[in-house]
Amino acid sequence: MIALALAASPACATPWLNGDYLYRYAFWGLRHQFSPSDDYKLFPYRTIENAPPAFQFPRAIVGALPVEVEYKDGDTTKRVALNKLLETTGTHAFIVIKDGKLLDERYLNGYQRDSICISRSMAKSFTSALLGIAIDEGYIKSVNDPIVNYLPELKDRGFDTVTIRNLLTMGSGIRYRIAEMPWDEDALYFFYPNSRGMLLSDTEIAEPPGQSFHYTDFNVGLLAIVVERTTHRTLSGYLQEKIWEPIGMEYPATWSLDSIQDGFVLSHVALNARAIDFAKFGQLFLEKGNWNGRQLISEKWVHESTAPDPADHRPWETYPQWADAGGYYKYFWWGNSRGADDYTFEAIGRWGQFIFVVPRANVVIVRTAGDLGLDIVQWSQVFRYIADSVSHGEPSKPPP
Repeated sequence: MIALALAASPACATPWLNGDYLYRYAFWGLRHQFSPSDDYKLFPYRTIENAPPAFQFPRAIVGALPVEVEYKDGDTTKRVALNKLLETTGTHAFIVIKDGKLLDERYLNGYQRDSICISRSMAKSFTSALLGIAIDEGYIKSVNDPIVNYLPELKDRGFDTVTIRNLLTMGSGIRYRIAEMPWDEDALYFFYPNSRGMLLSDTEIAEPPGQSFHYTDFNVGLLAIVVERTTHRTLSGYLQEKIWEPIGMEYPATWSLDSIQDGFVLSHVALNARAIDFAKFGQLFLEKGNWNGRQLISEKWVHESTAPDPADHRPWETYPQWADAGGYYKYFWWGNSRGADDYTFEAIGRWGQFIFVVPRANVVIVRTAGDLGLDIVQWSQVFRYIADSVSHGEPSKPPP
């Protein structure tokens, strides 16, 4: 595989010729393909400690999930048993919080409450929250700041007009190919042993900022560097201090590192935790950043991160099916709006990890998995159907 890649490589693709990277790409990549839920076992990591007492959601006295749920499959509305759907789609954990109370909690396919669940791109939403806290605390001035103010290594390379907001909304214009070849940025950023150096030295601008929506993991890494430089903390340490300990997470977590030598967390994909603690993060955002009377994240940042932006009319170069279904994207959260005051937002991971928040229904839903099962639009419809059901008793139909 490596010899073939060397023969086929573009001459300009320098980072992927790194020997450690090629080993990871070939051998870790094979395991990654067949056992994605065990990714966290491949990488070194930094531990995020919890602090007692652990917060426990009270259990709802009454209320139950619908026996069947609905979602659209093309022009057809499918109605399936919820139990069967969860069992047959590789679900590991499924949790529903309504009005701050645990309405449903179940574990499948060998998983238990204390089982480690990968986050994949749900980690992006945590990184965004830490950036918001850094702004709240005055370490960073504004999302309108050019990133070169904090990353001078990028000056005079086409990045001078790229802002923090451009990164947060996947509008940086940075070149990023989502494919499986070793020289493609998606593979590089996951397996490269010095991702910090690569981000600062080998990123390139492909189009002007703000021109389109183009999903780019490099955006997350660059923001993670900004947070670490301005707060003088590691991202994992900042998460422990500002969120993990204050909201009473039940278990420690780990955040995978690119390597022991570089020690940079994979801020875009690799926060490893338990499903019940992911649910607490969703509840924190449902409560507009407030936890038991303590404002951990400003309400302004939570709203700015998750509410629809009617002024955003960019074409979507990646994942257009989400936009076609009425969705939007803000600050590393995916959203869907039915009106100004009726929207949902969710953190989504590649293999079907979700933290789904419905402010109007006061509901948080978490699903972790090692398989997507349905597509992201269909899962969003399933979750909204459940939220409508537990809120009104008569769930509305999925959108046409």
